Amino acid sequence: MVGKMRLLSATCALLAAVIVVWQANPITAQDTGSVELRSTSAPLSGVSSSIKWPVVETVDPRPFDPCEDIPIDVVNGLGLGFTPPEHEDGLRCHYDAGNYQMAVEAFVWRTYEQTLPADAVEMDIAGHRAAQYWILKPSDRNNRFWFSCMIAFDTSYGVLQQSLFYSPTYSADDVDCMQTNLQRAQQLVPFYKF
Repeated sequence: MVGKMRLLSATCALLAAVIVVWQANPITAQDTGSVELRSTSAPLSGVSSSIKWPVVETVDPRPFDPCEDIPIDVVNGLGLGFTPPEHEDGLRCHYDAGNYQMAVEAFVWRTYEQTLPADAVEMDIAGHRAAQYWILKPSDRNNRFWFSCMIAFDTSYGVLQQSLFYSPTYSADDVDCMQTNLQRAQQLVPFYKF
């Protein structure tokens, strides 16, 4: 008797499911009309070809290259030539002062306003709009920290960033990051392109 009841309830449930599915998606005859062929080579409209968004309109994609545009005798005179300046990704140049490292990078795809964090302090450096702020990032070695501070300049092509970074573990002397970075910015401003 129990077996018959189970069989009857399973049959009723299956019948109810078929009715619900049939009412939700009634079977209709397919249209056997014309087929529209589309070319895949047709250009798409409203699509950006850039990964970075929004893109700052610029005529020159390489307005300033710090490794090439700052003379090597100036770099050595400021004590930033412990090792030769090294090109990194994009328009970024890495300088070595022995006790600390410095990088200067030009961004043509980002504006000054988009770059600044909420705690940035704006200032004027040799007549140019700039902002200074702290960054702290973990290093890859021994889970210690690299201390880093940044100065960002407002330019006609986007933003020019100057970062100074050091490790208190590996530096012979403690570095006053903000003050040293500001001093280097004041010395390098005549060679920057705005």
